Amino acid sequence: MTSGRRAANRGYGRLDRATIVAVGLGIARGEGLAAVTMRAIAEELGNAPMALYRHVADRQALVAGMLDAVMAEIVPPEPSDDPREEIIGLCSAVYRALRRDGWAVLVQVVDGVASPVTLPLLERLYAALRAAGLSDADCHRAVAALRHYTYGVLLGTHRDRVDGFAGRLVRHADPDRYPALASATRAADPHRVEGTFELGLEILVSGLLAQLGPTRN
Repeated sequence: MTSGRRAANRGYGRLDRATIVAVGLGIARGEGLAAVTMRAIAEELGNAPMALYRHVADRQALVAGMLDAVMAEIVPPEPSDDPREEIIGLCSAVYRALRRDGWAVLVQVVDGVASPVTLPLLERLYAALRAAGLSDADCHRAVAALRHYTYGVLLGTHRDRVDGFAGRLVRHADPDRYPALASATRAADPHRVEGTFELGLEILVSGLLAQLGPTRN
């Protein structure tokens, strides 16, 4: 497989950090993060592995650069004077960008890797929450809730399988013991997931603004 990749990707030109990151990202998207090694990238570029270390310190730095590249693909919405619309638009932009890269979700959630590319988006998100009347402390709580929701859905999107064990467990639950579960499962289309994130996000944002905003009881 490596030789096939290498043959298909000859002609990258001069070896530099941007090229190394781009090749690593391509491997991650095609074969998963575990397949991203300095040796694999070097073979694809037709170089010795040690040549890469002149441009990338180590694999950790490579993954950080790959994450920066993914997060740079986020297309933020046009700024809105409506805080609710601004919050939903920003979270949706992150969700759309990361749906393609399950590995990027995992390294952020599991390994705690972060990208400075997201700081302008976070600034807008905090500003929107403050414009909605939340205190600084409650802005931080709200951002945590929004992040947990967005990344939780992304993890499920990349990990859940209709034909997996969890799906079969629910579908084949005894209807006599679990009538509500069985009824809802029969009515659901397991292949239709589009719109689920947006619906949940709208509910979450409405609840956060109602609970933490200036009109709360």
